[in-house]
Amino acid sequence: MSFRQIIFSAVFIGLLTGLLNSGVQMLDVTNIIYEAENYEIAEVETAPASADMHTADEEWGPEDGAERILYTFFANVLAAIGFAAILLAIMNQFQSQGIAQLSLAKGFLWGAAGFIAFFAAPALGLSPEIPGTQAAALESRQVWWLFTVVASIAGLATLAFAPIKYKVLGLVCLVAPHLIGAPHISGPEFVHPDLSAVETLTQLHHQFISATSLSNFVFWIALGVLCGYAVKRFDSNADVQH
Repeated sequence: MSFRQIIFSAVFIGLLTGLLNSGVQMLDVTNIIYEAENYEIAEVETAPASADMHTADEEWGPEDGAERILYTFFANVLAAIGFAAILLAIMNQFQSQGIAQLSLAKGFLWGAAGFIAFFAAPALGLSPEIPGTQAAALESRQVWWLFTVVASIAGLATLAFAPIKYKVLGLVCLVAPHLIGAPHISGPEFVHPDLSAVETLTQLHHQFISATSLSNFVFWIALGVLCGYAVKRFDSNADVQH
């Protein structure tokens, strides 16, 4: 694939998978977020007024409804285009070097690997959070998440493509972030003053984990299959022309 083909394919695949991901999120993920935000707003309203809270209230955010859905769709599409471009470039390089031969089935496996590296492995240490969740400092969580993603990619690539004598290093890479441990706070996850609200938020949190797991799985499988198909198609066309 040429650079131009990779970019155009990434945009097309990103639009498709971004739309698919947005649709799956609207089935459950979005509703859970909205419901959790109701408790978060109630908690803010019952807390003492402060300058910081007035500042937070004035921060811009998209309005609920069509505007919020549109911004979510754009964010999903842009993320999908970026991931598709990276995946296509790597797949194309592996195909051209003879390291891997792409197909729809292989694309499924690449998508599953992306799901593990970018969602499942980090979620084992830092589960997806609903609004109102108490968590460790954002910078610490970002560093651990990035480390986990990089280590998981290295581990999966080693297990899939490295000689057998090096495959144990792949397992080490996969478990290393979890041996180090993700950053967490020592207190409760939710500090809402109403105990029944805390119980509801806990249930919503569990539902959110399941819903985001499904949406991310669908997204990555679709992305892997479509990217695998694109690489195979353009590679086959190049062989015919030669």
